[in-house]
Amino acid sequence: MKEYIAKMHFLLKLNALLKHSAQITSVISTKHIMIKTLFAFIAASAAFSTMADEPVPVRENKLLIGAGATHNSMNYLGLDSLTDPVPVFDIQLGPFFAYNHHDEPYIGLELFRHKRVMLALAATQGRQFLDVSESSKDLAWIYYGIEDRDKSTEAALIFHFYSRVGLLEIMSIRDVSNNYDGFRSYIGWSRPFPETGDWTITPRMFGKYYSEDYNNFYYGISEAEMERAEERINNEGLVLNDIQITTEEFERRRPAYQAGNSGHFGVDLTVKYRFTENLVAQGYIGMEKLAGQVTSSILVEDADIWTVNASIAYQF
Repeated sequence: MKEYIAKMHFLLKLNALLKHSAQITSVISTKHIMIKTLFAFIAASAAFSTMADEPVPVRENKLLIGAGATHNSMNYLGLDSLTDPVPVFDIQLGPFFAYNHHDEPYIGLELFRHKRVMLALAATQGRQFLDVSESSKDLAWIYYGIEDRDKSTEAALIFHFYSRVGLLEIMSIRDVSNNYDGFRSYIGWSRPFPETGDWTITPRMFGKYYSEDYNNFYYGISEAEMERAEERINNEGLVLNDIQITTEEFERRRPAYQAGNSGHFGVDLTVKYRFTENLVAQGYIGMEKLAGQVTSSILVEDADIWTVNASIAYQF
């Protein structure tokens, strides 16, 4: 009898442990992108520990200005990728800085700098936007009732730690343009390859967190948008594949959707070549992987966001 009670007691403990493990697994699943980034950072740091330590950075004034072209894939359904000309600049004048390496400019002021640590406040403009007028005609109904989602003007608090094994960047970014009225955050790690002559090759890995407000604005469908879509269908009608679509059928095909928050993982590579002391060419390629409920939004066609940039600049 005692043996039986002991076994039952063990099984109850095991069951409680499994339930607790399931809860932990659920949390980890939600945060798995950030965890991947953390482990990748630790592994990469260990790998680079055999190389020479990165020196303590010295702030130097610089003025680099140029032009280039950026190609962005569009993860929205029925929208083509875009290639746009962009200004390229990298400016440092005392504590003031401004840079745009592909299509996400930052202008800011260093609040604190000491040896390997830097804290700054900056303004930026996010890259995400939606222009519903550019959607393909056969999928235009997907965007009924949905207005354009503009790029957002944001304020960013930036922390840099110039460690001996690379640069650790952490940013907390808040919308100040009353678009999504939320926040997003970023953590990244990078280190240039050593001894590459006129070439500078810098790989980077990063994780991004997007709040529910951000995702609902760019990937969600609100009840108000559903009402506008149904009003349009009542006024104009909607035919898909020779079938007259009712508002009930439309709601089944494109329901209201809350995208929730999410964590994304990404990598990128920046390559610079210095032709002369002043003339520099740069290439950039980056990929960000969408995750979470965002990928289930009917507006999302591709979970991978690709960015490619080529530019040339002159340093004065």
